[in-house]
Amino acid sequence: MSDAPASFENVLETSLYHDSSQRAEIESFYSQTLGLRLVSSWPDGLAFRVGAGVLLLFDRQGVARRDGPIAAHGSTGPGHACLVAHSHGYEEWKRRLAERGVEITHEHEWDSGRRSFYFQDPAGNLLEIADGDLWPG
Repeated sequence: MSDAPASFENVLETSLYHDSSQRAEIESFYSQTLGLRLVSSWPDGLAFRVGAGVLLLFDRQGVARRDGPIAAHGSTGPGHACLVAHSHGYEEWKRRLAERGVEITHEHEWDSGRRSFYFQDPAGNLLEIADGDLWPG
């Protein structure tokens, strides 16, 4: 028997957090501005499909009031997530966000030749859109 752990296929869920008062704005931003499909919602959370994974947006105060081990998460400050837009859609995303008044705070060209740009959601989470996989395989 090998001592090496079994490998993983992908990341299923990524969680970001917002304040209770921001739910409507967050839902609109992710569904309307980013065009993500809402696949589930509950009193303190929203789930948006992104490719094979899901981006979870939790009400920070709501999660803190939950009991049980699956509620043992959260953050007090902004989080980060990077979305991949194939290279042909990268410039389109920059235009779309600018048209909706979203400020691009930084753009970076990586040593690999890939590019990404950064912006914030209404809760201050730092989002990034890359034109491909930024990490070694």
